[in-house]
Amino acid sequence: MNRVATNLKQTLLINSKKIYVMNYLILFITSLLYALYVAIIKTTKGIDFQELLKSSPYTSIMFIVILLNVLVGYILWINSNNFFNSKKNRSILLDLSICQLIIGNIFSFFAFVATFLSFKYFPNTKSDKKTSHLVSIVIIANIFYGLCFLLLIRLTLS
Repeated sequence: MNRVATNLKQTLLINSKKIYVMNYLILFITSLLYALYVAIIKTTKGIDFQELLKSSPYTSIMFIVILLNVLVGYILWINSNNFFNSKKNRSILLDLSICQLIIGNIFSFFAFVATFLSFKYFPNTKSDKKTSHLVSIVIIANIFYGLCFLLLIRLTLS
């Protein structure tokens, strides 16, 4: 029985790294798809990018969100080797999943939650100085996600 539990734990450790990679790939892919959507709209309407952003506030707000998703995905990709070692880093995933939920990115929300739950079996080690840098960048991203959420709410109420 102990051997089965050990094998299960090792399988979860390997799969959690794959889920983590899937997480930032989903951020990149959804950003790419939205950029493709904006390019198609720009082409069909025959207007330039600035006019599109001026004419559609929703597109402008979601473009900010997509840029934030690219930034967060890049940060997760850069920190992929030492992200698993700290419980604080893992709690960042839960925070980012809430931000993705309030913005409406359901795929990224489920990816962040799955990544957070799969890290349950990782051992805690001491966090290094990169953790504070990562936390500050995520706090700034959370502020911008919150502002975009408020703008979306204001846009729907008016």
